[in-house]
Amino acid sequence: MDQFSTLTEQEFTTFAMTHPAGNFLETPEMKHLLERRGWHCEYVGVKREGQLIAACILSKKKVKIGYAFDIDGGILMDYTDKKCIEAFFTGLKKYVKKNDGLYLTFTPNKQICLRDFNGGEVEKVNQETFDYFTSIGFEHQGFDVHNFDGAPRWLFVKDMAGLTEEDLWKSYGKDAKYDIKKTWEYGVTTRELRYEELPLFKKLTEETSARRNFEDKDLAYYQAVYEEFGERAKFMVAELNFATYLENLHEKLRKLQETLNEVNEALIANPKSRKKNNQKREFEDEVRTVRKRIDEAKEMKTSDEPEILAGALFIVHPQEVVYLFSGTYEKYKQYYAPYLIQHKMLTYTVENNIPKYNFYGVDGVFDGSDGVLKFKQSFGGHVEELMGNFQWKAKPMKYALYHALKTIKEKV
Repeated sequence: MDQFSTLTEQEFTTFAMTHPAGNFLETPEMKHLLERRGWHCEYVGVKREGQLIAACILSKKKVKIGYAFDIDGGILMDYTDKKCIEAFFTGLKKYVKKNDGLYLTFTPNKQICLRDFNGGEVEKVNQETFDYFTSIGFEHQGFDVHNFDGAPRWLFVKDMAGLTEEDLWKSYGKDAKYDIKKTWEYGVTTRELRYEELPLFKKLTEETSARRNFEDKDLAYYQAVYEEFGERAKFMVAELNFATYLENLHEKLRKLQETLNEVNEALIANPKSRKKNNQKREFEDEVRTVRKRIDEAKEMKTSDEPEILAGALFIVHPQEVVYLFSGTYEKYKQYYAPYLIQHKMLTYTVENNIPKYNFYGVDGVFDGSDGVLKFKQSFGGHVEELMGNFQWKAKPMKYALYHALKTIKEKV
């Protein structure tokens, strides 16, 4: 008989870290992070003859007249196992009601539609599962575009299983290849930040959020992520030492000037040489470009130490590497640093045999207006459309009162 119950952390961890649908939202580290942010969390699941066959993190937070419950990124289960799914939701509803639950929000990590590189529909999937949720009283909150609070409904992901580093490079678009090569030419490097350096990451995301008008996390959040996820949280930055960069540019200019002088000498002897005249124009253009870069670098150089150009936070899970938050200084955008950071972590994913690279949220608008999507597409992959949010009202009359009070408060 299938039995719904609470679980120990060890039971949950053993199950979740090897489950094919496992993700960073369903980890002990995320539970601890949520608890630090004011949520109370339990591990719950279903056992069959003592064997765990379904599990998730169930979170709750106090609201005016009860508790709001939430499941994000779960449930880790075989959704085709009808006995298991029925046992889970029957037990879940009883648990929520028993613990003064007002409503439950559920965001399954399940696709509703398979999509291609450009977001075009390939095939509808999991309709039976979707219909089951609505049949047991869960109200779907709509097939929205753009991201909402919590897990996004639209993702861009790249399948990595079996790829070599050579395969990875071949899979990139021409823009990504060009920009990564430019970072190598400039001398941009990447590294992980230490805990005490997290204010540098916060400064970066703060500047970016102000420029692009999105809400940033506070420093305490980034510190908590670092503390809870440990080595599996990668705060990556790309840097450029402008002093070294200037030295290299001056050396490049010197060599170009020498070559240009040789071409000019050849033209004195043969001024009508088409080949030499073409070479002269090309080298003169290169000299102008290098001199422009030297002038720009002189303005950028504030010390002899490397300057942070861009950064991003990644979470490493056995099933995927997730790209969560990032920032780029506008004044350094011509150095293409975000491309090198992505290449570094995509290569890390290949090296560690992780089957999926999750670029995470995109808007779900495919008319060419989403610049974030274009950036992610340059590395190859496809769009995933998830089911989205469901909500179940444990106490409908109380919920109606709660919703009315909340609406009044928002209007005041």
